[in-house]
Amino acid sequence: MLFSSRYSTFLLLVILAVATAAYRINMYSPTNNIIQSPNDQREYRSITLENGLQVILVSDSEADKAAASLAVNVGSGDDPSGRQGLAHFLEHMLFLGTEPYPDPGEYQDFISKHGGNHNAFTAHDVTNYFFEIDNSALADALNRFAPFFISPTFDKNYVEREKNAVNAEYTSKSKDDGRRIYSAEKQAMNPEHPYAQFATGSLETLEDRPDSLIRDELIAFYQQHYSANEMKLALIGNYDLDTLENWVKEKFSAIPKRDVAVKAPRPDLYIKDQLPLDLQIEPIKELRQLKLTFPMPESLSQYPYKPLQIISHLLGHEGEGSLLALFKKRGWAEGLSAGRGVSTPWESTLSVQVQLTMIGLYRIDEITAAVFAYIDLLKAGLQDPEFIKRIYNEQHQLAELAFANQEKSKAGHYAIRLTNNLRHVPPNQVIYADYQWLTPAPDILKPYLDQLDAKNLVRVLIAPEVETNMLDPWYDTKMMLRPAFIKTETATKEPMLRPEYKVQLALPSANPFIPESFSLTDAQAQTVPKTLIDQQGLRLWYYPEQEFRLPKAKVFINLHNQDVADNAKDRIIAQLFSHSVNEIISSYTYPAYVAGLNYQLHASGRGIELSMSGYHDKLDVLLDKIVETMASLTAENVSEEEFKRYQAQLKRRLENQLKAKPYERTVSELRRWLRNPSFSQEELITVLDTVTLDDVLAFNERLKRSLYIDIYVHGTLEPDAAKSISDVLLNAYQPSGERISPAKVSKVPNTLGSNQYLQSIDQQHPDTAASLYIQGQQFDATSSDEGMTSDKARAHYALLAQILSSPYYQWLRTEKKLGYVVSASPFPQNAVPGLVFIVQSPTTDTNGILSETELFFNDFNQQLAELTLEEFEDHKQGLISRLTSKKKNMAEKVGHFWHNIEVNRLTFDTNEAIAAEVETIELADIQKLFTSSVIEKKDPRLLFSHSINAPEVNDESAWKDLTQVNKADLEKL
Repeated sequence: MLFSSRYSTFLLLVILAVATAAYRINMYSPTNNIIQSPNDQREYRSITLENGLQVILVSDSEADKAAASLAVNVGSGDDPSGRQGLAHFLEHMLFLGTEPYPDPGEYQDFISKHGGNHNAFTAHDVTNYFFEIDNSALADALNRFAPFFISPTFDKNYVEREKNAVNAEYTSKSKDDGRRIYSAEKQAMNPEHPYAQFATGSLETLEDRPDSLIRDELIAFYQQHYSANEMKLALIGNYDLDTLENWVKEKFSAIPKRDVAVKAPRPDLYIKDQLPLDLQIEPIKELRQLKLTFPMPESLSQYPYKPLQIISHLLGHEGEGSLLALFKKRGWAEGLSAGRGVSTPWESTLSVQVQLTMIGLYRIDEITAAVFAYIDLLKAGLQDPEFIKRIYNEQHQLAELAFANQEKSKAGHYAIRLTNNLRHVPPNQVIYADYQWLTPAPDILKPYLDQLDAKNLVRVLIAPEVETNMLDPWYDTKMMLRPAFIKTETATKEPMLRPEYKVQLALPSANPFIPESFSLTDAQAQTVPKTLIDQQGLRLWYYPEQEFRLPKAKVFINLHNQDVADNAKDRIIAQLFSHSVNEIISSYTYPAYVAGLNYQLHASGRGIELSMSGYHDKLDVLLDKIVETMASLTAENVSEEEFKRYQAQLKRRLENQLKAKPYERTVSELRRWLRNPSFSQEELITVLDTVTLDDVLAFNERLKRSLYIDIYVHGTLEPDAAKSISDVLLNAYQPSGERISPAKVSKVPNTLGSNQYLQSIDQQHPDTAASLYIQGQQFDATSSDEGMTSDKARAHYALLAQILSSPYYQWLRTEKKLGYVVSASPFPQNAVPGLVFIVQSPTTDTNGILSETELFFNDFNQQLAELTLEEFEDHKQGLISRLTSKKKNMAEKVGHFWHNIEVNRLTFDTNEAIAAEVETIELADIQKLFTSSVIEKKDPRLLFSHSINAPEVNDESAWKDLTQVNKADLEKL
């Protein structure tokens, strides 16, 4: 933002380095200066209340949203014995009433009315509560938030009801491989360690017992752990720091400071005498993974040196000489990652995860040996002062660039980040700690490198083919745990990795994509993008960024040709084509990713889409490589063996999509049905095996015929640089086609009395899920006496959803205990308005969900009749605030403009126009719409259901079989 030349950037980094050093010297001084980016104009202050609550205040004069986050140093690792999930249950209960605000729905309703959102999470050693809201409502929101930590009611009625919500959260993820694998991995841990325990909670662990009522234990746990000096608070708003400080003192000083016991020393995370271990886990999805985990010393206190991050960076590198490059050449792996797993103030773990091919599944000893061979290289490098200096200087350089060019994020996300960091670093480092990379002496890294030894290894093999002999006690995951003999050269004194493989491994060389030029455009400011080129076959949009002055750019390139996207087979060919290109250039592009220059290439419903973002200095180099590879894809680049592997990957991904959570499946099927044309996973899987390598190699030539290219360049690039991007595409493709409109939306048949359609989804999951969609059809694409414009209709449906979303959640989740997943929201598809009601329940079938939903509709009709004009105005302003929220960074701004380009709305005012329509809506308009659309059912409905007991579907029933509707005959909206 502040850079205008390479020289000025260099000076700035020097100033930063000097300033940082000065701040470190005075880290604990009373002034407590918070180190912040030169690009960050916000004001900060750190205070500590008399009760010990530590606070970071952020005054942002440009913010239109305020936020708060409060972290408590207690989590699932503190659950009492036999009461697994108590910390998580307590998190749920704090939302359900406080002494000043006993109504359990009041907090959520207030946040929603004022354009906000809220949530909380319970981790192993922390519980975090947070919200984001319109600035004008911040003080009143804090009035409702602070009592969570002062005077919660723990209402007996809601204690019983919320146990069901916690249990529903547990059962809703009973078929989630992430949860199942995580739980199985805990069986390898020391059973005396808190991390080994079940954390979510269930009806069994939270039941009342003869000698112990759960409400009493909740209160005792709260009083034991929720102490002001064990909390961190971050508060962000567009008020001055003194005002924010006064509010904090006024509203949070009453949090009691309790006599919290010092936490007892922990046993080792793994029992050393039992290592190494082999753990085999059978997943539900088609997943094959090898995970090598090493217990590590705690690393949070070493944040300036980031020992586990540097080890992970090297092990997880994907460039030339990397483990992944070798594994891909051998056909053993599709992907690899490395990083921290457990990370607490007491211990850490580091894991290397390899996504295996079917061949790799039977080569795990060789893969393990290769990892240890690379570890030997890594250890040698990280004990060499010259290598340490070079690799840390590179990380430091990139981190300083990121820090100097820091952009704002959503206020709520930023508040969470601040409270999380404040738990582990001094207040003045709360921002900079994430970016600090000091070069360590070798002895700082040694304790971590010493742990990278076969005798410390927990090796986890996850695959459908593994042998199992036991069940995880909480998720019934099939597994086997046994001692391991890890074959390494050190252990066997024999070569475990063929020499010709071993020589292919090398530590990363210098990164060629680190940016060197940071020039900013002097182009005249624009309010919206404009076309630099608009010719047959190609349109180039350009927006010179003057608000967010960063040496960055974002480029979108759509290569559209409906002839290569209008049937299932062509959709598959396009996916295999893009995947082949990505694989060919993966080693080349990974250093660009590390240096902050990213790209995505993927198939779309209209052809191929490419996006690029990051520092603009080397963007043209990366684009040349991508387009050259696309244009020259031949059998020399992709072998038949590789093609079969890519084909198998795609098939597995499609099959795994069919095993998503029930509510995710219902929403996915709803979206698919509404899009026209679109194809189900089953249809795509059926044609997948018919596609040949020749089909994929011929795709690029087919794409060129009748091709239309839409390009959008946004950033601090000059117009000539934007035109050079279009030149690359023109030279490679010579486009000559016409622009293709976005996919149409299928109009649900709407004959009154016969306008409800049901489609059941087959899936092996104990929960029921239902997504009820109401399609808004009471509008016209253009203004007329009979209907509303699309903007006006979307405004009406969005405002109706704004008003009913919180009551629907309270009715079905809190009052009726139907399940953990409950939501009601607007569901616009292109310009077509709609509503969707989503429930996943472990206790109720589809008929029950529909019955309770209809009861809610009738009850809400009365609520709507009694809604005051003041309450209605609050909802209107909350929605308008969401629609017109200020763009906080370049990415949000780009996304807004690009969406308008894609839908060909060249006034670039979709949200603003809808907000203007919201302003004109009267309460009577919403009452009329709800009566007509929902109560009288004049708008048609689709129900996608995963259940063993759904409504009957026949000519006499109110529900018709959606599978009997021919989409080809439907009108397209």
